[in-house]
Amino acid sequence: MFSHIIFDLDGTLLNTIDDLADAGNHVCAAHGWPVHTVDQFKRMVGNGIPNLVSRFTPEGLSEDELSGALEEFSAYYAAHKEDKTAPYPGVAALLDALKGAGIRLAVLSNKAHALAGPVVEHYFPGVFDYVQGALPDAPLKPDPALLRALMAHIGARPETTLFVGDSGVDVLTGKNGGLTVAGVLWGFRDREELKDAGADWIIHSPDQLAAIATGTALLPAGQAALAAELLRMGRLAALPTETVYGLAADASQESAVQAVYEAKGRPEAKPLAVLVDGMDMVERVCRDVPEDAYQLASAFWPGPLTMILRGNGTLPPIVTAGGDTQGVRCPHHPDTLAVIQALGKPLACPSANRSGEPSPRSAGDVLAQLAGRIDAVLDGGPCAVGVESTLLDLTVIPYRVLRQGGLSREKLEAVLGRGKLEHI
Repeated sequence: MFSHIIFDLDGTLLNTIDDLADAGNHVCAAHGWPVHTVDQFKRMVGNGIPNLVSRFTPEGLSEDELSGALEEFSAYYAAHKEDKTAPYPGVAALLDALKGAGIRLAVLSNKAHALAGPVVEHYFPGVFDYVQGALPDAPLKPDPALLRALMAHIGARPETTLFVGDSGVDVLTGKNGGLTVAGVLWGFRDREELKDAGADWIIHSPDQLAAIATGTALLPAGQAALAAELLRMGRLAALPTETVYGLAADASQESAVQAVYEAKGRPEAKPLAVLVDGMDMVERVCRDVPEDAYQLASAFWPGPLTMILRGNGTLPPIVTAGGDTQGVRCPHHPDTLAVIQALGKPLACPSANRSGEPSPRSAGDVLAQLAGRIDAVLDGGPCAVGVESTLLDLTVIPYRVLRQGGLSREKLEAVLGRGKLEHI
């Protein structure tokens, strides 16, 4: 796991190319010079604004003409730099996850220092520990001088720092500083350039970077089939629910359930509830299911209610900690329901935290505690309820609320009727 990650800005975090191209073509059109396509501008950027201006203007201009073009470009770009610029899809979620995992983040850009900091703070407020832009008397990337100064400022060591960029210049910058480098394909350059420059990794989506940086893959919303395949292979994946994120394993695989206990540091004497997609799946793992359970499921599932029923011995004893009762819940989150349905089996799924620590309400919260200890986190966004499910024991008469969570006692009584809940 890396302790620090340093990002390039344009083409890596922000898609700025349309605003840069518009500013360049504004200058060209004003002088009657040929204009350029956006793809052509992608090949021109990467070494600072003065070099960009020299590339989109005609050859043979005098120093005064180039200086004038630079002033015109800078004035237009300053007024229009936010017209089309936006973070690349998935970048904001990635940064939240990395920051949640305790990784310190910084930016090194060839954009002027006075401009780089405000731009980063505008699009990513409070995310980065430091932003270093180009300085008048310092060499630009790929010279590593500013990189080394930045690393000294944030206390980063080469062996635990990852550099991330979209161009050969970025890759060479990281390599010149002795860093591991990930090249990204969603920016301005292609795979061949990144490979030729010596990138250690070449990645095509932001979620891949979380796996490189933390050892735990960050799966974007909608990737239920991939999460289910990991679980089918006996791996562990944190999944979103409406209450908190849960740490899931195929409940039928004893070794996978054992890994859940180990990842959490959970005592094996504490049984695990399972997530199901409805009462048909409950009947596969429980016996003597009372009619009230069906009424409660009809009223509150999917939702924040875990029912304790009699297990039928189908699941490995480690799930119930050797007991004869089994907690079951149908979660109210489309991604996790899709995972259960794709796997076709219940999920052993306690909260995705280290035992004794706060329950996670986002993918970043999960990574802060379990990065490198589990295989993946399916990022379904923040949890809507944010507290654990209500735990109701239906194996005793009267029924007993063991934990008050996201479903109130009053709502339970409205369905069950008077006298069926233990008086408190």
